[in-house]
Amino acid sequence: MEPGPQPLILRQWKNHLPHDVVLNILATLPVKSLIRFKCVSKLWDSSITSPNFISNHLNIVNNNNNNDDNDHAYLIQTCIEYNSPKIPITYKVLCCDRTFDSLFEFSVPSVFDLNMSLLVGSCNGLVCLTQHRRLSATSDAIYLWNPSIRKFKRLPDSCSNGKDFWFSTGFGYQSKTNDYKVVKLRGTPVVAEVYTLSSDSWRKVEISFRSKVVGAIPYSFPLFFSGALHWFAYYSEGGRKFPDPTMILSFDVNNEKFREMAIPDGDKLIKQDLFAFKGNLAFSSCGYPENDDDLQSDSQCFIWVMRDYGVHESWDKIFSIRLENVDISFYGCTEHGELLLNKKVKEESKDGEIKIHDWNESTILSNDTAIVLLDPETLHEKDLGILRYVTDMLTTFKESLVLLDGATELYG
Repeated sequence: MEPGPQPLILRQWKNHLPHDVVLNILATLPVKSLIRFKCVSKLWDSSITSPNFISNHLNIVNNNNNNDDNDHAYLIQTCIEYNSPKIPITYKVLCCDRTFDSLFEFSVPSVFDLNMSLLVGSCNGLVCLTQHRRLSATSDAIYLWNPSIRKFKRLPDSCSNGKDFWFSTGFGYQSKTNDYKVVKLRGTPVVAEVYTLSSDSWRKVEISFRSKVVGAIPYSFPLFFSGALHWFAYYSEGGRKFPDPTMILSFDVNNEKFREMAIPDGDKLIKQDLFAFKGNLAFSSCGYPENDDDLQSDSQCFIWVMRDYGVHESWDKIFSIRLENVDISFYGCTEHGELLLNKKVKEESKDGEIKIHDWNESTILSNDTAIVLLDPETLHEKDLGILRYVTDMLTTFKESLVLLDGATELYG
C-alpha cells in the first residue's frame, strides 16, 4: 500500500523551507510530537535522532520558562508493596507550579526485573534506577531509562559487583561535556567508581583526604546539586556500622574531585536529609530527639540553608517546625520552597504505649497517613491524595530526547 498524501504543512516545509530552518522549528516541539514526526521521512528520522538535534532540543527545554507543558515537573516514586512482583512500582509526574497536580504516571517496565527498584535520581529526562542504593542485592543492575521515549540502557557491571555489602549510588549530569555519570561508593574506607555514559565504562576514582578515613552512610540518599553529588558521610571511628552523619562528602562530576563539608552545628533529630531550597544547599533534621525512646515529644523539623556554598559558617537555621500528635518524614522541597512530608498520626494504646502507623504494617496506608505539601512559613498544608507509600525522594523531571540515538527500545 502506498502512503497517503502528506499534510499540507509538511509539503510546504519540504518545498519552501531550508532543512536547517525546519530543524530549528522542530527543536521547539514537544517530545511526543517529535517521535511521531520521525515517520515523516528518512531525513527527518535521521535528523531528529542525531546527537546534535537531541542536544539542541534539550537546551531549548532547559531555557524554556513556560511550564504549561511537561518540560519541568517533579518525579516521585510510589508503590503499594515492595516485595510483591505482581504490583508494579509506579512513578507520578507532578506539575511544577504551586498546584502540584498529577500530570501522568508510568510503571517500571517488567523487563528491568527490579522487584525492589529504587530511584537514584533524574537528570534531563533520564531516570536512574538501581537495586542496591540502600542494601546489598542479588542483582547489581543499574538502568538509565527515558520513559518519555521508551528507551533504556542497562549499565555494564562495575568492578566491585557483589564484593561489598553496602553501596550508595548517585546520578549526575556533566554539563561541560554534555555527558551523564553514575557514581557508586562502597566499603570503608570508601572506594569510588564512576560510570560515564559516553564511554559506557566504569573506572575507579581516588579519594584522598588529610583527615580521618571516611565512609559513606548507606542510608543516606545522594543529592545532585550545583554540578556535584552530596552524600552524608562519617569519620571512621571504631568501624561503626550505622554511624550518625558527621559530614557531607561531595563529588564534582565535572572535575571529578571530592571535598568535605561540615553539617550544621546544633541539635539533631532522628532523620537528616540534604536538598535544594530556593537555590541553596539545605539540611533538614526531622522526627524526635534521639533520646526520646517513648516518642512523647512533638515531632519537629529543623531546616538550615548554606548561604555561601562550601563555607561551614554560612549555615543558617531558617525554620523550626513543630507538629503535635504526628510523626513526619521529609521527602523533598519544591522550587517554591514547599516541603513534601509524610504525616503519620500517633496513637496511644491501652497500655499507654505510643504507636506510629508505619508503611510496613499494611500494604495500603490507612486514612491517618497523608502525603502533604507544607508551606514552612505559613504552615498551610495541601493533601496530595497519594494513598500509597512514597519513597523518600523528590526529584525534578522533564521530557527529553536523551538516549534516542541509542539504547534499547521498550515494546508492548
